[in-house]
Amino acid sequence: MRARRKVALFVTGGCAVAAVLSGAGVLVVSGAGAEPAASSSVSADRNTAPVTTTDLVDTTTFPGSLGYGSPVGVPGTAPGTITWLPEPGAEISRDEPVYAVDERPVRAMHGSVPLWRTLARGVEGTDVRQLNENLAALGYDVSVDDVFGPRTERAVRQWQHDRGYEETGSLTSSDIVFLAGDVRVDSVVGALGQAPSGDVLTVTGSERVVVTSVTPRRSEQLPVGSAVQVRVNGAGALIDGTVTDAVPGTAKDGGAVVDVTVGFDPGDRKLPSTATAQVIAPGARADDALTVPVPALVAGDDGGYAVDVLRRDGTVDRIAVEIGLVAAGRVAVTGDVADGDRVVVP
Repeated sequence: MRARRKVALFVTGGCAVAAVLSGAGVLVVSGAGAEPAASSSVSADRNTAPVTTTDLVDTTTFPGSLGYGSPVGVPGTAPGTITWLPEPGAEISRDEPVYAVDERPVRAMHGSVPLWRTLARGVEGTDVRQLNENLAALGYDVSVDDVFGPRTERAVRQWQHDRGYEETGSLTSSDIVFLAGDVRVDSVVGALGQAPSGDVLTVTGSERVVVTSVTPRRSEQLPVGSAVQVRVNGAGALIDGTVTDAVPGTAKDGGAVVDVTVGFDPGDRKLPSTATAQVIAPGARADDALTVPVPALVAGDDGGYAVDVLRRDGTVDRIAVEIGLVAAGRVAVTGDVADGDRVVVP
């Protein structure tokens, strides 16, 4: 059985008022009198609402912002002189130039493991699998495995031939850079005429996301992969979303936070470049619960809770109830009430 929440009962202005104390806040409940009668007549214009059976879901709203996510650096590792850089806001897809050194484009490939060695015949590993996956996605004949074998070498030579590169059959940092996916240039760090040193660009994902910074404890409500909803201010109704990333960060006051990224599909909806937003995460739920509006709760005779049920003859019966989950302005109740009953709402 659900544990009863604590109740503080006091009298003000001739009415009994009960405050339901919970971890989420205080739910104020009012009664028609300190000692109400079990049954009384009522005027026909009394406000009422139906008792309904529905699913209740408690939600938590987190403030966030619309953008492209947190930028990450792209290190410049190709030897030589930078001769071309993209503009901020440019989008870079697989096999497109990221930057150029000595007029030779360094092209983007998708992968989470950075290029840390020369990829040539005979080497094996996750970075080789990434290369094979990219070559296959570009239409070259390779085995998608961890081995740089004869088929991979032939595919690399063909890729180099198609782009006017020397056909060495191997790849270095002068040829490619692995990025997490299609990206958008957030800022340009490198400078033309200089050798690459450190990051040459910072990039974000190419799709709009909402980012919210929460405390480590609250981040437990937003695990990666969980379904949430987002509201972009000024952009209409809620949009379904999914938590795609959660990384530790630092708040302005130096405290620890977790930066949670939510991806979503806006469809045909036009969104502003930047905007404030909210992330709405589901919490506790009660399925097929008998519910009444929160304002319908009144203080019961025993210090508990009750509702005033309006009968067809115009009389009102005060019925004791046990309360459960409170969400979306309604509260789950158990007691001698039924779906379709009408309860008085002060």
